[in-house]
Amino acid sequence: MPKKIYIHCDGGFGNRFNSLVVGLLIAEKGGFDPVILWPSTNWCRSTFNTIFKNEYEVIEQDLSYFKKAEDYLFLSHGQFTISAPVKHPSSFGSLNELMDYIRIEGSDKDNIVYNHDAIPKYAYGEGGSLQKIVKSLEFTEGITNRTEVFLQHYNEEFSGIHLRNTDFYGPDKPKYDELEQMVKDNPDTHYFICSDDQELEERFTAHANAFAFPKNKYVEKLTDDGHWRATIEGPDGEEYAFNIERSDESVIEAMVDLLVLSKSTIIPTSESTFLKTAQLIQDSNAR
Repeated sequence: MPKKIYIHCDGGFGNRFNSLVVGLLIAEKGGFDPVILWPSTNWCRSTFNTIFKNEYEVIEQDLSYFKKAEDYLFLSHGQFTISAPVKHPSSFGSLNELMDYIRIEGSDKDNIVYNHDAIPKYAYGEGGSLQKIVKSLEFTEGITNRTEVFLQHYNEEFSGIHLRNTDFYGPDKPKYDELEQMVKDNPDTHYFICSDDQELEERFTAHANAFAFPKNKYVEKLTDDGHWRATIEGPDGEEYAFNIERSDESVIEAMVDLLVLSKSTIIPTSESTFLKTAQLIQDSNAR
């Protein structure tokens, strides 16, 4: 019986997506059976099966699922509530080195746990295997149908601008004034605007050559009396500086934004994982 690799996907969607695709890559490389841990939290209320059609074994729990941590080999970017030793996935120089570590250190372990909110550089150097996995992930019809209907109104090529705001620190925020000036200076270019901030989105779409997918829900604060990076207690009892609430509806509508953005000429605006996920989807579909 093959070992299982439990792929823990937590945080916002981009973070979860990163953990998911690399975990699936390791499963494919090692012949492991993938099991996806996808808890519904304030960072992402949508469940795995609300977003994806793929039929994987899914457990809607967080790391507290692992009661006997000593039975598992943990590859994680943080210690969190894990009582066993962890090895950071980015500490390896290649995927082969990681697989050797699993083979040697995990020889007496029943299963593996993978959890990393970023994609290690070595994962891109596997002859397109990562991109094949990304391409194999199918979004649900509720997401793809809305994307297709929306794009029927925009047959011409367009550029995509993602404006991450809310919980982003000041230095990490895109330079909104410069980006808006670019939209003004290029009236013949069509710009798709997507943001987690309704007011910012409306500021840009006030220009005739800019448009956005009409959303009903945006990111909200988990506690109204705090700022976006106020410290809150997470579902695992740990403290996090992310005072955000992403409802199921807001996540699903953000998935439409993601797919539309992936079909645009993407303008790099920040280090947002959402933006990087759109780029990865675009690159994978082009293969």
